[in-house]
Amino acid sequence: MPQSIQQSAGHIAIIGFGEVGPIFARAFTEAGRTVCAFDIKLRDASTRGAIVERAEKSGAQIADDLASAVRDAQLVFSAVTASQAEAVASAAAEHLTAGQVFIDLNSVSPAVKQRNSLVIQQSGADYVEAAVMAPVPPQGIRAPMLLGGRVAAQTAELLNGPGMRSEAVAQEVGLASAIKLCRSIMIKGMEALCVQSMLAARQFDVDGRVLASLAATFPGVGWDNGYEAYLIGRVVEHGQRRSEEMREAALMLDGLGMSSALATAVADVQEQLAARAAPLVDAIDKKGSLPEWRILLKPV
Repeated sequence: MPQSIQQSAGHIAIIGFGEVGPIFARAFTEAGRTVCAFDIKLRDASTRGAIVERAEKSGAQIADDLASAVRDAQLVFSAVTASQAEAVASAAAEHLTAGQVFIDLNSVSPAVKQRNSLVIQQSGADYVEAAVMAPVPPQGIRAPMLLGGRVAAQTAELLNGPGMRSEAVAQEVGLASAIKLCRSIMIKGMEALCVQSMLAARQFDVDGRVLASLAATFPGVGWDNGYEAYLIGRVVEHGQRRSEEMREAALMLDGLGMSSALATAVADVQEQLAARAAPLVDAIDKKGSLPEWRILLKPV
């Protein structure tokens, strides 16, 4: 096992404490590890309370600055938005040293992961890219992750100890993210197609007929059993984040000399529906259920 990992015995640091961070924190604290979390939103009085509450529920300690969070950490997880991934890697590198492993969970292009890797490695720490291949809720830490980097295999062993499902796929940084984003073009593309189809169908009040036709053409998929509600619901709840991921896919395609028009259009659909549904999502009832999709996509 590489010396950098073998000699490290510090706590777990998590940068970004939104949806994924608390789930990972709970897994590590239940395994007996100390977890320290930092989120830039701690500096905002309007959002600090929610982050502190998540930390308390997951057993994590709160750090008021990035340097304190990562100091002496064995593993440092970056779980921020795609737009902030590079800035966080650069900021963290200023405080990392040999013996630490920076795990980049963010859904960004292979090129961004490669740039982040160079920045982190200049600090003496190791860099591991992680591609989360399924929604973390409801699977939690059992959501499969692909890892890439020099110490990916050893890091997978550490992560799988508390019950994660991580797999090292390459020592080269970028391949794990390429797998994820190529898959995302299909998954997010299907979501966008469903949104556009159902939005148009609602305008003509023919959504039932369209779904019946899809069920007949693709039996067993679930078009007659609420599959469209599942796809639309994912966009409604996570459309902004998913649109950022698709823009990273577009950058990947641009870098390959391919057209990124489709990926960009998918990102636009995801972003637009998330914005359109935001007022209704904010009014979720006490049970936490979303409005039925036909309300969300009612004719305008």
